Amino acid sequence: MYLSRIELDLNKYNTRRALSSPQILHAAVEGCFPDKESKDRKLWRLDFLHGDMFLLLLSPEVPDFSAFAQQLCAEGIVGETKDYKPLLTSIKNGSILHFRLRANPVHSVPLEKGTRGKVYAHVTVEQKRNWLMNKALSCGFSLNDNQFDLVETDYLRFWRIKKERPVEIEAAVFEGVLEVTDADMFVQALSTGIGRAKAYGCGLLTIAGSK
Repeated sequence: MYLSRIELDLNKYNTRRALSSPQILHAAVEGCFPDKESKDRKLWRLDFLHGDMFLLLLSPEVPDFSAFAQQLCAEGIVGETKDYKPLLTSIKNGSILHFRLRANPVHSVPLEKGTRGKVYAHVTVEQKRNWLMNKALSCGFSLNDNQFDLVETDYLRFWRIKKERPVEIEAAVFEGVLEVTDADMFVQALSTGIGRAKAYGCGLLTIAGSK
């Protein structure tokens, strides 16, 4: 696995257009990989650092940012990539880690017996925090209620080609401290993401500062 990042140029028309539609960004991310037949999941999100916006990308292959940079970045920007495996192999049960996650907190409400439930976004801060605490149980980590925060929310509404209804995503960014309870499950969550809307910039969990 590889973790990469590249700075976006917010002054470019193409970048501003892409930011209004995660579908465009999804296509640009997929374009970083030459094997168009690969079904491997790529996780990505947008982060601000010191006022600059970066694409953060986790992928099983090293991305080729050349076309992405030409479309969405300033001249001379090439991006950077590091091997994620050393970090993954260092994770142990009991590790205390700082984390950041952009997710799509939702729940399913059954309509009638034998049918798939309808998916609704969680609305309140408490609902979204509870969603993450419940998710943690199946992702190999635990959270104390007073050790993480909901630091950002974002509502996305955009159209997909040949779809009669728009896609609507309520995203939430969480930051704080977690404890690893099952290293194997936790590495799986880091590698494959948490929750829905992964194609549109949600699900990527990143960590730092282990003890």
